[in-house]
Amino acid sequence: MLIFPKDFLLQMEVTSGRLLSELQSIWDEIGQSNAERDIKLVEIQQQCLNVYRNTIEEAKKLKANLEREITDSEEEIRAISAAIGDPNLHFREVSTSNMCLRERMEAIYPQLEAMRQRREERKSQFFEILEKINSILREIKPYNTPLVGFDESDLSVGKLAKLKSQLEYLRTEKVNRTKQVGELLNSLNSLCLVLGIDSQEILKGEFGSSVAASNISDGVIQRLVSETDRLRVLKMSRIEKLQDMVMSMLELWTLMDTPVEEQQCFREVASNIAASEDEITEPNSLSLQFLKNIENEVKRLETLKTSKMRDLVLKKKLELEDISARAHIVERFNTEIESILTALETGVSDPSAILESLETKISNAKEDAFNRKEILERVEKWQAACEEEAWLEEYNRDDNRYNVSKGAHLVLKRAEKARSVVGKIPGMVEVLVSKTKAWEKERGMEFRYDGMELVAMLEEYTCQRQEREQEKKRLREQRKHKTEQEVQNSPKAGPLMGLKKQVSRTLSGRQERKPSLGGTPRSARKAENAGCTAFSSRRSDLSGLGTAKRRQLDPCSSENGSRPSTPSKSDVVNGGINGGDDDDGEISTPQSVSSATFF
Repeated sequence: MLIFPKDFLLQMEVTSGRLLSELQSIWDEIGQSNAERDIKLVEIQQQCLNVYRNTIEEAKKLKANLEREITDSEEEIRAISAAIGDPNLHFREVSTSNMCLRERMEAIYPQLEAMRQRREERKSQFFEILEKINSILREIKPYNTPLVGFDESDLSVGKLAKLKSQLEYLRTEKVNRTKQVGELLNSLNSLCLVLGIDSQEILKGEFGSSVAASNISDGVIQRLVSETDRLRVLKMSRIEKLQDMVMSMLELWTLMDTPVEEQQCFREVASNIAASEDEITEPNSLSLQFLKNIENEVKRLETLKTSKMRDLVLKKKLELEDISARAHIVERFNTEIESILTALETGVSDPSAILESLETKISNAKEDAFNRKEILERVEKWQAACEEEAWLEEYNRDDNRYNVSKGAHLVLKRAEKARSVVGKIPGMVEVLVSKTKAWEKERGMEFRYDGMELVAMLEEYTCQRQEREQEKKRLREQRKHKTEQEVQNSPKAGPLMGLKKQVSRTLSGRQERKPSLGGTPRSARKAENAGCTAFSSRRSDLSGLGTAKRRQLDPCSSENGSRPSTPSKSDVVNGGINGGDDDDGEISTPQSVSSATFF
C-alpha cells in the first residue's frame, strides 16, 4: 500500500500557504472585503473537498470493478471447468494476503483465457458432431425433423462420447438404408424387366423424379417397399396365369400329339412350368405381350382340338382296347364310342367332359391291369409250360427222334428242359388257383381271363391232364401185356426168351425211375453188363439162328464179335432187339434201355 511521506504533506502545506498568501496580496490590491474573502476561501475549501471526494469515489468504483472482475473470472473458470468436466483441469486459488487487486487480476486472467480456449475447442467438437447428426437426421426424416440441440452447460467428455455413439449409430443406419434402397431399386428394376414395364415411368409416377440410392428417407423407403410388393404380387398372379395356360397347352400337345417342331417356340416356357418366383428372371418372360402369345396358342389348340375331337376319341378307344387286351379283359366299347361320336357331332355334350370320361375309363383300366398283373404273369408262365408240354408230346411221338443228325444234342437238351418244366405244371396250377381265389375273395368278383373264369379253366385243364395221364398209363399196360403175350406165344420162345424177359423187366424198372437223358446211371450200366454177360454165356445154345437174327437177340454183340459195354450209334438207329417207345416217352423195352444208355 502506498503511504504518503511527511515531506510530501509539508510541501503540500507550504504550497497551499504560498498560494493563499499570493491570493491574499491580490485581494489586498483589489480591495476585496473580508466577507467576500471568507466566502471565496470557503468555496475553495469546498472545491478541494469535492475533488478529494470524487477522487475517492472513482477509486472505490475502480476497486469494486476489480473485485467484481476477479470474482466473475473465478466463477467463469469454475463454470467452464464444471461444463467441460475434465478431471485434469483445476482452478489455482490466488492468495489475497499479500497481493493487490490488480495483481490478483493479472494472476487469474491467464487461467481464464486458457479455460475459454479449451471451452471453444470443446464447443467446436460438439458443433461438428451435432452438425453431422442433424444432417443424417434430415436425410432420414426431411420433414419436421427433431434436431439435436446444443447445451453449453454440459460440455463433458461423457456427453461428447454419447453424441459420438449416436453419430455412429446414425451412420450405420444410413449405410443400411442406402443398401436397402439400392436393393429395393434393383428388385424393382428386375421385376419391371420381367414384367415388361418401364421402371423409370413407375418411379416418376410415384416420386415425380428418378430415385437415387442416396434417398434414404422413411417416405422413400416405404413407397419403394410398397411398389415392390405390388409388382411382386402382379408377378405371382402372372406366373399363376402362365402356369395354367402352359398346363392347358401341354395337355393339348399330348392330347393331339403335336409335332416337336410346333412345340419348339414354347418349349422353353414349358420347361419352366414348375419354376418358382425367384427362378423366373428372363426379360419380358411375364410381359403382357408374351402372355397374350401363350393365350393365343392355347386358343388355337382349343380350336384345333374341337376339330380333331373325333380322332381323339377313336385314339382313346384304341388305347383303352389295347390296355384291356393286354390285361385280357373283355370289354365292349363300340356302342358307347358311337354314342360319344354322335354326341360330339350334334354338339350335345362337352368335348372336355367326354375326354375326361374316357381318361377316367383308361385310368380305371390301367388300375385293373395293375391289380391283375401278378396273376397274369403266372398265367403266362403256365401257358408257356403248356406249350412245352405239347411240344414234348409231339417230340415223344416222333419215331426218328434218336437219329443221328446235326443239332440232335440241342433237341435232346430242350427235351430235358421241357420235362423239367412239365414236371412243375401241377405246382404252378395249384399256386395259380390259390392266388386267383384269394384275389376273388379280396375283391368280391370273379377273375375272368379273356371272358372266361380262370379258376374253371385251371380246373378243366387239371381234369384233362389227369385223363391224359390215365390214358397213357392204360396204353402202357396194354402194350406191356401185349408184348408179354407175344413173347409167351412165340414158337421159338425158350430159355433165351425167359432170360430176355427177365433182363427187360429189370432194366425197364430202372428206367421207370426216370433217369436223366444226359447219361445212364451207374446201377443201370451194371445191370446191363450183367445181363449181357449172362446172355452171352448161352450163345452156344442158339443153334439154327442166322447171324442177323443173333444180332437182333444179342444187344452186346457186334459184327466183328467184340462185346462193347455200350452199343454204337448204328445199333441204336437200326436197333436189332424187338421193342419200341411208349407215347409218353417212358422206356420199357431192351431197345429203350440201349438208347438211354447211349444218350
